[in-house]
Amino acid sequence: MTTLRGELRSTATTEAEGSGENIEAARTAAVEALDLHGFELQQVNAVTSKATGETTVRAIARSKETRPHEATGQTYEEALQAFRASIPEGWQAQNMREVRS
Repeated sequence: MTTLRGELRSTATTEAEGSGENIEAARTAAVEALDLHGFELQQVNAVTSKATGETTVRAIARSKETRPHEATGQTYEEALQAFRASIPEGWQAQNMREVRS
């Protein structure tokens, strides 16, 4: 028997937009509009910008939630297949290792 253990990370994201007289003010407004409890800022992109300098920015944050994951199979290949197949929707594998007894 082969056991694989690893860690999964949520793929949940949240986003918010903010506008301001310049790009820095818009960025600040967008980031402040995000609820970052359990999330980390991933990216900030300008959505629109006018000749007057007024800008709208979108900020995106990704969940920091992780959880352990484990699968077992007769061989390494079977355990790997079981590990991958049992990852729930909305989650992705971050790492994996073989556990030897």
